[in-house]
Amino acid sequence: MRFHLGHHFYGAGNLGDDFMLAGFLAALPTLAPQATFTCCVPFPLDPLRRRFPTITWLPCDEPTRAKCIAECDVWLGLGGSPFQCALSRWFIDHLVSEAALCRHAHKPMFFLGVGVQTSAELADPDVQRVCAQASAIWTRDAASAERLAALPSRPPIASATDLAHLFFRATPPPAARASRLTLVANFDYGVWPGEAAFLSATRASAPSPGITECIWLAQESRALPGAERALYEALPRTEQAHWSLHIPDLLPTPAESLATALARWPSGEWLVTARFHAALAGAWAGSKIAILSTNEKLRAAARELACPLLATDADAATVTSTLELLASHAAVSRAALNLAADRAFAACAAFVSAAARSAVAPGP
Repeated sequence: MRFHLGHHFYGAGNLGDDFMLAGFLAALPTLAPQATFTCCVPFPLDPLRRRFPTITWLPCDEPTRAKCIAECDVWLGLGGSPFQCALSRWFIDHLVSEAALCRHAHKPMFFLGVGVQTSAELADPDVQRVCAQASAIWTRDAASAERLAALPSRPPIASATDLAHLFFRATPPPAARASRLTLVANFDYGVWPGEAAFLSATRASAPSPGITECIWLAQESRALPGAERALYEALPRTEQAHWSLHIPDLLPTPAESLATALARWPSGEWLVTARFHAALAGAWAGSKIAILSTNEKLRAAARELACPLLATDADAATVTSTLELLASHAAVSRAALNLAADRAFAACAAFVSAAARSAVAPGP
């Protein structure tokens, strides 16, 4: 069976996308051992070809995309929050174009492991038409499935978990290091209103609750506005001296295996994160996690992992009390994480089964 992966954000510099894609690819040899994959992206292809050699990586021009869709059996939108348009319509416009190519070639569309941040994004007429065209959608959390279920015209919807769980089960991140605080700060082109309070509280937190090392982790390798590197670079020198910047997948050398990049992941006994996949990695590492409540995706992760939320504008006293709470907080149980991985695998199996039933013959 030939799958065309229609999302085009892979290779942009966000390790979370790689973790999710690797989880999907880990499941497919068991479920569809003869499957082949194509994907068109607007980013450098050689690093992706080396990291994920089972996928045929191609440029993202429309003729190439049209050819891949015409020759595939099934189009798959894999992972991410594809219907989000709060910052820009770039992804919605891409999906509209992909849906038109699928209609022209009579190819079925599926979505797997996707999230829906708010009901408002589903009010967009283009989003509703793309969802109505889909043969089925598997979400990465229950709230996303509930939002999609309210669409006026919808395909079968099923709730699952993020596919990165499958990668982390097979390739766990380094174990959480005692007395280390790892921070993953991302505010999507915005500012962190509680940054000064957080930094003040963490400076005052040693030795209680016992923080002796502070790591500023960049899941995103690019210095995007409001993302980890840009926020770190904007810190005063005195604050930078307090935090050690770690970029596990720093461009322009991301071509090594994903396992090698993950081996550089600086897991801490405490993790405060505004990145969804960093939260999952922290859970598998055994970190005690607090999640910055920047969006619904992260709030869903907090519900799944049963860990506290920290408001983005929390004052120093609230930050201190949250860190003290984490000091006595249990890490997410391995049984719960294995259950999440099992649910992710079951979603992949259901997708492969449905794809096999609806696949059509290739075009001329």
